[in-house]
Amino acid sequence: MTTAGTALAPPRRRSASQLMLRHPELTAAAAVTASWAALVVIAIRGAHVRTAQAATAAMPMGGPAAQHSAWRQAASGLPSWVLMTVAMMGPAALIAIRHAGLNSLRRRRQRAIAEFSVAYLAVWAAFGLLAQVAATFMPAARGPAVLAAVLVAAAAWQLSPLKRRCLRGCHRSLPLPPRGWRADQGALRFGLRNGLYCVGTCWCLMLVMIAAPGGQLLWTAGLTGIITAERLLPRPRGTTRVVAAMLGFATVATLAVGNLLQ
Repeated sequence: MTTAGTALAPPRRRSASQLMLRHPELTAAAAVTASWAALVVIAIRGAHVRTAQAATAAMPMGGPAAQHSAWRQAASGLPSWVLMTVAMMGPAALIAIRHAGLNSLRRRRQRAIAEFSVAYLAVWAAFGLLAQVAATFMPAARGPAVLAAVLVAAAAWQLSPLKRRCLRGCHRSLPLPPRGWRADQGALRFGLRNGLYCVGTCWCLMLVMIAAPGGQLLWTAGLTGIITAERLLPRPRGTTRVVAAMLGFATVATLAVGNLLQ
């Protein structure tokens, strides 16, 4: 029995190794899963992750001191924003991450994935920082009315030609050089380009996370489903129209429910 068990061990190890070779994106998928677990734990503890937690705090505006405080508060909210970005954008980005891995040499696949991810998240971090700073100078950027206005803007963006153009860009890939500094540059460039198209596609949806007065985890889950569906379903144009209709319904529901979400 011991001999047979020992003989069976190497094939299991080889199978795990082959699985990683076929699916190098599994490490990124594990990171996305961990980010969702962190969001759930934070929500259970009663400290819901708020993308604008620092940015929407009441504070007097005006003058250099206020501007410095706005940037400081936005920077303090950046880790929550990045965590939420990994959870929300991660499922949709796995296809591009898989491309970065499979089109790199075996010995540097995880390195290419890490480089892609760093560039991709850097774009979203920059957008999140600017969005939170802007929200800081809008003390009334909370409540059902503001959320309804953001949802209307998101619905309108869904139907715009520029939105469709950015969504097509999210599906494009780049050839990656095999080795050397060109390989690093190629992975970073691919992550940067994909991140820019992704921001162009989803920026208005992410503003909902700043304007949402409550139920943050529910909004995160719902918008993640929308973003992933747009990226994975075979007819993205039809999907964007369905999403626009859903956002319109959410606008009406938000106005009808009023302060119930708070």
